[in-house]
Amino acid sequence: MKSYRVNEQIQENNVKLILEDGEMYGDISIDYAIEIANEKDLDLVEITPANNGYLSICKLIDYGKLKYQEAKKKKQKKEVKKEIKVNLNISDHDLEVKNKKVLDFLQKGYLVKFSLVLKGRENALKDMAENKLNSILQKFAELAKWDDIKFSNKSLFVTLKPIVK
Repeated sequence: MKSYRVNEQIQENNVKLILEDGEMYGDISIDYAIEIANEKDLDLVEITPANNGYLSICKLIDYGKLKYQEAKKKKQKKEVKKEIKVNLNISDHDLEVKNKKVLDFLQKGYLVKFSLVLKGRENALKDMAENKLNSILQKFAELAKWDDIKFSNKSLFVTLKPIVK
C-alpha cells in the first residue's frame, strides 16, 4: 500500500488543495489547509509530493476510508491459471495422475487449461484427439464448466472453470 503524508506530517509551507468533491481550491498555506480539513472533519492527504518547484497536491478526504479501499483492492484475488498438458497416446495411469492434478486445482478454485498435444502424424487425427479430450472432460463435469474445444499450434485445448457452490 502506498504511504501518504497526512495532516501535520506534510512538511511544505504551501500546497495546492483539492476539495473532497474533486474541485480545485488553489494554492494556500499548509496551516489554512489543515484548518479547513479540521472544520470539515476530514484529513489533509498529500497525493503528490512537491518536486522541481511545483507545490505538493493535497486532497481533503477521509484517510481511514482511503486506507480501507486500498487494502480491499490489494486483497482482490487474481485468477490463478494452471496448465496441464497430455499427449494423445498417454497411458491410462499417467492420465489418472494428470486427472487427479486437475481435480485438485479445480477444488482449490483455479482455472485449468487442459491441452492435448499432437505430435507429427497425430495432427491428421484431430477427430480422434477431440473425442479423447471430450471423454477426459466428462470426468470433470460435476466440478467444472468449459467452452468449446479450440485448436491452436498442434494442440487441442480447453479452459476449465470451477463451478462455485
